[in-house]
Amino acid sequence: MICKKIKIEGKNLNINDLVLDIETTGLDFRIDKLVLLGLVKIVAEDTYIYQYFAQDDTEEIKLLKIFLREIKNKRIITFNGDSFDIPFLNSRLISQKLLPVFPESTLDIYKVIKSYSKFFAYESMKLVDIEKLIGIERKDPSRYKAISKLTEDILTRNKPYPILKHNENDLIATEALTNIENFYTNKLSIKSKIGKFWLYQANINKDIGNFEFKGENTLNDLYVAENNYQLIVKENLIKLNIHVLYGRFNDDVRGFVTINNFDIKNESSIDINEKLLIIRENSTYNYKNLLNLCKKIIENHY
Repeated sequence: MICKKIKIEGKNLNINDLVLDIETTGLDFRIDKLVLLGLVKIVAEDTYIYQYFAQDDTEEIKLLKIFLREIKNKRIITFNGDSFDIPFLNSRLISQKLLPVFPESTLDIYKVIKSYSKFFAYESMKLVDIEKLIGIERKDPSRYKAISKLTEDILTRNKPYPILKHNENDLIATEALTNIENFYTNKLSIKSKIGKFWLYQANINKDIGNFEFKGENTLNDLYVAENNYQLIVKENLIKLNIHVLYGRFNDDVRGFVTINNFDIKNESSIDINEKLLIIRENSTYNYKNLLNLCKKIIENHY
């Protein structure tokens, strides 16, 4: 077994956090094997990567026992780990006649990012593209970009460096993305005279858009119904319902607009009549326009 310990400049974990990422011979829980167990944790106030590489199938059980030891009383942080890493590890535990585990506390960063996908367009949902949100540019060994080569290296186990480096970069990115929810909250918030509030729900049903915001302050209850919008405020919950129209912006983009009664500047690369405000472009809601619209409406009634 090859073991590596690397100190990194991680600043996002608590003492009870454990970042987890694994490399396997394939995706089939029944027949594929665990090759590499990668962890990130805090030791004596510093953040370290720990990697355990099985040089053949007989060493898989060593990695599984390390996994069982390390996860005790920890919050497990992964990227898509709820769907892959944890189920795969449990399958291998059962195969090795060990008991599966069901961590009480987990954070799957993939799920967090997926929940905000209606507001942000990504190149893909792969970690190598998501990490670009916070300025990480992947520098894996060039040959590791080829999936066929990756599979060959894992199966032969005679070239561990590319696999270890790839896993190291995955671990660094996952640790850096641990507080990604703060990134989204900042992006989806706006300051107003009633205090800061942020957008967290969006849905369009035919010609009505339903949007929900949460404020940092408790407000007086309010109900307003105008020609093309309805505003409901209760404590710190703000609901905005607006009439929307569906149409084609250009050859590539379709979406929804509303009447721009407040002369809001469209925050979009798409040119459109100034009397209209873009609400959604294809499947992505224009959160900047929605925040500015809600701010105008709220400040008009408080």
